[in-house]
Amino acid sequence: IAGMAEAHYAQIAPHLYCGPVVGAANIQLATCSPNFLILESIERWDGFHAQLLKSPIRWEEGYVIPPTSPGLGVELDEEVARAHPYAGEALHLVPASKPALAPD
Repeated sequence: IAGMAEAHYAQIAPHLYCGPVVGAANIQLATCSPNFLILESIERWDGFHAQLLKSPIRWEEGYVIPPTSPGLGVELDEEVARAHPYAGEALHLVPASKPALAPD
């Protein structure tokens, strides 16, 4: 899709709505796409999502810092994932209580 958009001079705006692993994939897509405009996110993967990764995805002043480790740049903590299996009852995603850039 990003390639088709680029061929038509359109920009892309990947969404960081899912958990941190899918988010890491979207971050990598964004950083290698010449027609990337913005990453849209409702949260920064705190709490449970932060625990899922051995090293959290970093944010600075509202900007995500792309991971530089191999692959997607993140490593899943498999013990945490096994301790919280998805049962199909509800999403693990909990929307942020306030915008990411809102003052504390």
